Amino acid sequence: MTERYDVVVIGGGGTGSEVTYRLARRRPDLRVALAERDRLGGECTNDGCVPTKVMLRSARIAQHARDAERFGVRIPTVEVDFRAVRRRAREVVDHQTREGSRPFERLGVTVYLQEARLADAHRVELADGTEVEAEHVVLATGTAPTVPPVPGLADGPYWTNREAIWKPDAPPASLAVIGAGAVGIEFAQIYSRFGTKVTVIEVMPQVLPNDDHEVAAAIAPVLEAEGIDLLTGTTLERAEHGDGGWRLHHAGGVVGADETLVATGRRPVFDVHDLEAAGVELDESGRPVLTETLRTTAPSVSVAGDATGDLLFTHVGSYEAGVVADDILGTPHPRDYRVVPRVTFCDPEVASVGLTEHDAVDAGHDVRTATVPLSKNERSLIDGRPAGVVKLVADARTSELLGGHIVGDEAGAMIHEVVAAMAGGLAPSTVGEAIHAYPTFSESVAAAFLELAERA
Repeated sequence: MTERYDVVVIGGGGTGSEVTYRLARRRPDLRVALAERDRLGGECTNDGCVPTKVMLRSARIAQHARDAERFGVRIPTVEVDFRAVRRRAREVVDHQTREGSRPFERLGVTVYLQEARLADAHRVELADGTEVEAEHVVLATGTAPTVPPVPGLADGPYWTNREAIWKPDAPPASLAVIGAGAVGIEFAQIYSRFGTKVTVIEVMPQVLPNDDHEVAAAIAPVLEAEGIDLLTGTTLERAEHGDGGWRLHHAGGVVGADETLVATGRRPVFDVHDLEAAGVELDESGRPVLTETLRTTAPSVSVAGDATGDLLFTHVGSYEAGVVADDILGTPHPRDYRVVPRVTFCDPEVASVGLTEHDAVDAGHDVRTATVPLSKNERSLIDGRPAGVVKLVADARTSELLGGHIVGDEAGAMIHEVVAAMAGGLAPSTVGEAIHAYPTFSESVAAAFLELAERA
């Protein structure tokens, strides 16, 4: 049996769902199909962003309860009911996905909850034997975790984000986290605050290696003060797993742990698809070769979201869904990643946009920076939360704002003032001289903009 559609979207995560929704809403006459082999909502909703942030919220409440006495509030004991935390995570996920395929079907979209395989540039094969022909195919197939080539690591029952959320019935006594990016740091703090002894191992010289060096310098002491061991600049030589758990060997010694979480990155997933037959080329790193409108080397096939292998953020996937939908609908515009915020939801939060100081120098800019410690902010003293920093990076010649980096409470919200300034091309003085409410953390953002303007 052969079905025919104008557009077939493979992957029902956030990006694929958004592409489908936009096409069906804007062009009800189009025949659109969506195929998802696992669960609608994708990795972020089911096994990533959403349940992780639920766990982070519980971990933060537990930590603040332990810290309550210095604010004059006595809480005799603080106990974490891990199963209740996980149960709430499941409830939030179920709430997000409760309607299943019905929102798409109401728009006239055909939803296939089964494996779909790209067979050539216009043909998709479904697991039940159905063949689907389409004028355009969108691959929003997401990513899978990568495992570093450490001898012995792949042989043991290591955790990925999925196992770290759903597998244990109780926090392990000890946990080794391989990778100090956003995922690794978030889980390290979650489990540390739940009572686990956590060691983080990172091959690069700082935690959050993609962030500015002053960001790492601000967050690392906070994590260490909570009892998290940070082994940066450390290369694992081999791993062993036995009845006593894990033993991770490196040049400086051995890390023992009951469980090991691998958080060293992700790769695009195209395993079942015949990309060669479709004419879809990958580069040397396994990423699809894409045009500025996210078409592949096969013009009838587009790729969006994490499957691009670049900028693995849900909000970027939503943006790319718009790029792809507009292209298919005949109003193409090039993708633009100049202003993309990113947040690590540890406590305090870490938020960034644009270039780090190091990257700006590497890009050839004559760099000017402004750095304001959060300890100078009266709100931070009121709340007893002095750890953090606001840093801005600009081109010294043109005064163009190149990037912003914030560590502190509400950093994920505060960064969007920098986002707006970059997107609008505002002069630093425009933001710095604007009235900011007192007492708020955003006063530190204003102070950084003023400092940047004064150094012009």
